[in-house]
Amino acid sequence: APNFKIKIMANMSYCRFENTTRDMEDCIHAIEYQETDELSSYEISALSSFLNLAREIINLEPEIEGILESYEK
Repeated sequence: APNFKIKIMANMSYCRFENTTRDMEDCIHAIEYQETDELSSYEISALSSFLNLAREIINLEPEIEGILESYEK
């Protein structure tokens, strides 16, 4: 079997939220337009993680709002 190396590029801190937001919007679009008919087992697992992360984001809402307010000053 061929030896494949997987290269994972981390988001650079200066664009992490911008890139992640764009990717999340793409995922939300896929869910809204029911583009979820042919998900692999990896994608099903990732969708479950996506939902868990959404819950974590909601739980962090006060901290996120505090960060945003600190930049508005």
